[in-house]
Amino acid sequence: MILTVLMLLSYLVISGITILAMRSRLLDILRIIAGIAFLLIATVTSLNAANPGSFLTFALAICIFVSVEITGFKEYKGDRPRLFLIHAFTGMLSLAYIIMLFTL
Repeated sequence: MILTVLMLLSYLVISGITILAMRSRLLDILRIIAGIAFLLIATVTSLNAANPGSFLTFALAICIFVSVEITGFKEYKGDRPRLFLIHAFTGMLSLAYIIMLFTL
């Protein structure tokens, strides 16, 4: 459970740096690899849980991954003024994911 939270936080930090500060193709590939690693850890965590809430935690992990990639796409296309809502959405999804992990 702690590993999953650490993977989520590292993925958010890596994606924040690669999307907002340093744009390059190599760092974008690093962001995708970190996202896939986060999804693998989230899959293992949700498979180990025996309750029905494990599907919800896996769905939240996928939503976080998709939200970060939408942010990367919109930043690439130059739509910076409309990114605040996506950042808020990603933050709330991450908080809900962490709460769900600790309450399972």
